[in-house]
Amino acid sequence: MLYGDKGWQQLAEATTREDLIAVSEYNLRAPSERRLSVDAPVPFLGAVMTAPVVLLLTHPALDNRVTPEDYFFRRCGWPFAALHPEAPAGLSEWWQYRLSALVDRFGAQHVANAVSAVFLTPWPSEAFDAGLRLPSRRRMLDLAASAVARDALIVMLRGGELWTEDAGVAALPATRYFTPRTWRTTRVSQENLGDAAWDAIHKRVEVHAWL
Repeated sequence: MLYGDKGWQQLAEATTREDLIAVSEYNLRAPSERRLSVDAPVPFLGAVMTAPVVLLLTHPALDNRVTPEDYFFRRCGWPFAALHPEAPAGLSEWWQYRLSALVDRFGAQHVANAVSAVFLTPWPSEAFDAGLRLPSRRRMLDLAASAVARDALIVMLRGGELWTEDAGVAALPATRYFTPRTWRTTRVSQENLGDAAWDAIHKRVEVHAWL
């Protein structure tokens, strides 16, 4: 199934049905920074079924500038809508910082079609709880597995061994599975990922046809 806007909504609704009771119970006991926004889950950003580069992260981030509503922003032709010039300022800055090296080379709209992000816990929060396992976990792992099956490059920015619970992700060779040199930053750049990873990502993004 191709996850366009309609597919994204269907997946979000299915995730809500699976998770909502567990999320509500978790929020009763969680510290404030780990409480999950119940407005809507964000399973992924971007063209998750066609992007040649898929970023794996723990959760959609919230802070004093990024709100849950920001993740609802959409623009036709910009699957990764956070890169659009009219995107909410906080969300735009969050992703521009991480993807600026690619945007500077290829332009924002090209990168918006060539890069996707998947979240292990799809509910926005300020901080990630590594011990939380929601019913939707398998669904999120399946999104990563689908990317693996279609030969996408996988960039593990956050989540470490949690994403390797999927056998397909765990079995990826070093030519298709990249991790940062330091977990302190999630920038997709040559400095953070190394020469081999950057060269592979650069080539995949450069030749990606999306029009």
